[in-house]
Amino acid sequence: MATGKKFYWLKLQKDFFKRHDIRVIEDMKNGKDYILFYLKLLVESISHEGELRFNDSIPYNEEMLASITNTNVDIVRSAIKLFTQLQLMEILDDKTIYMTETTKMLG
Repeated sequence: MATGKKFYWLKLQKDFFKRHDIRVIEDMKNGKDYILFYLKLLVESISHEGELRFNDSIPYNEEMLASITNTNVDIVRSAIKLFTQLQLMEILDDKTIYMTETTKMLG
């Protein structure tokens, strides 16, 4: 029986964990936490074409992201800074978080 739900999946390339940017992140202090947080954000963003917001009028802040991903807020702060530097994430003018790789990974 059809539920009317739409399902998405994230397609990781076979060499995802061998990518230079992912390897550099993983080798950092707390790197494995950063990678797990990154994957959680990708999954969260797939039904919104890469964009992350709490709702139309409220953007996510670091504490909210920590809560929904079950990640330490200090890890979230550091990871966001790192992901924007590596262009894995953009913070748009309206504070929407845009995961730059999501649309390439959608299935």
